[in-house]
Amino acid sequence: MARIERILIAMDDPGWGGVFQYTHAVSCALARESYQVHVVHPRTSGPLMDEQARLGVRHLWLDYDPVKEFGRTVNDAAAAQRLFAQADPDLAFFSDSCPVSNFALRRVALQSGRPYVCVEQFVAPYLAKNFAQIMPLLARIYAHAAEVIAVSQENLHLLRRHFGLGPTRGRVIHYGRPERFFQPRDERTRRRLRDEAGIPQAAVLCFTAARLEQVKGFDCQVEAIRYLVGSAAWERLHFAWAGSGSLEASLRGELEKMGVAERVRFLGQRDDVADWLDAADIFVLPSQAEGMPLAVMEAMAKGLPVAASAVSGIPEELGDAGRLLPPPTTSPGDTARELAAVLAEWTMNEPARLAAGEACRARARAMFREDRMIRENLELVERSLVPRGDYVSPGLRVVRPDRAFPNMVVGDRYRSPWPFIRREIPHNWYCDRRIADVGFLNRDEAAILHNSALQFAGKRALEIGCWMGWSAVHLALAGVELDVIDPLLARADIAGSVRDSLAAAGVSQQVRLVAGVSPAKVHELAADGRKWSLLFIDG
Repeated sequence: MARIERILIAMDDPGWGGVFQYTHAVSCALARESYQVHVVHPRTSGPLMDEQARLGVRHLWLDYDPVKEFGRTVNDAAAAQRLFAQADPDLAFFSDSCPVSNFALRRVALQSGRPYVCVEQFVAPYLAKNFAQIMPLLARIYAHAAEVIAVSQENLHLLRRHFGLGPTRGRVIHYGRPERFFQPRDERTRRRLRDEAGIPQAAVLCFTAARLEQVKGFDCQVEAIRYLVGSAAWERLHFAWAGSGSLEASLRGELEKMGVAERVRFLGQRDDVADWLDAADIFVLPSQAEGMPLAVMEAMAKGLPVAASAVSGIPEELGDAGRLLPPPTTSPGDTARELAAVLAEWTMNEPARLAAGEACRARARAMFREDRMIRENLELVERSLVPRGDYVSPGLRVVRPDRAFPNMVVGDRYRSPWPFIRREIPHNWYCDRRIADVGFLNRDEAAILHNSALQFAGKRALEIGCWMGWSAVHLALAGVELDVIDPLLARADIAGSVRDSLAAAGVSQQVRLVAGVSPAKVHELAADGRKWSLLFIDG
């Protein structure tokens, strides 16, 4: 039996941010695909951790708080070496809160020679200035990575401009959110939460889910409230802020001084944000800087109109839906005035508010579903684990059914007498160790075959000549109903090996093996009414 591949995922999010949510989704998806997943992160607990445990995800706890001791994530080489050795990964997957997160571990991965991926989820130029001494090494880490991922085009541009990422390296994988955020808003939940919080059912509720920190722009919301007090819209407006942080006391104090404390509910850290989106009418996030905020994505998915600052990945996220506010870092007064204006407009003009919400919902449905994000990340992992010496053409979806072929090895293309070897191609040439003179399709050929077959998913295909089943598995994994004709299937050892590989790849039910020669067997099957949309001749 082939060894299960091990993946080390490292993150420094303590458990309340978007990086944690993303890492959770990817960890669970990899575990469901039968990878052995080890996650290095700060110690935490909760329902998401319970779900990971049920799926077999293993945890390697950091023995320090990376928020309070961020320097250790950069410089603690001993801890990084110990954690890397414990996981002993085939692939390291760095889920980074910023470009210098997990730096010591990334340095160990670089030195190990094993493949690794960097996913950068918040990028800001000040980090390059603050950590200028390690920028040359970061550029080297990026250069040797199997892939570097950003969560927005703006963040990718900053990585190339300030952090040493090569001009042609890196790509974007947008976040995605689970289906529960795309469900229609629940009126019973809306009424219940408003009753519990003392918010009138007829109020227009502006909701924010974010840490109560300076970077999230709560001062702009306070100033917008100051502009709104006394207006016609103010009679209907209420606010609810879900999150905790260092600004809570000062924000409460300022609202008390303004005499509007009863209009703003501090909800604390919540695990029912989706429910509060049901209760809300508008989502607000005037941040100073972001990556690609999940909170905006979730609100869009729920059909809320979003008013958010035009910083980092938010313009790319929001597009023409919702309302972009001036960046508070350049003109906080303008941000507050624009926010007050749009809140007044959406409060007094319900059709405009609902139309903006529907535009946000449509954009989220098209761009930000979690199943798309998971698929792209699984393909990223598959491509990153392609063995050294292999090649797969850019743009092709990669599948690696190697575990279904325990006897497949890299052969010596110069010593084999097989007449069909293209020795001029410098990529790995694979064969079966039991019959080492005959080769398989190389990795790129197999990927081309698989991607071609994807266009015929659900239809019938015919393969003539399958050898040990490598090509047949690639065809079947594309979703075709496959007939395979090969005279070698009359040999019990070869037929048994092919069946074992089909079963291990999970495609036995869609493949029919026929021992015989072409064209006689083709005519025989055709006489029984078999018709095929795709034909592949191997040999």
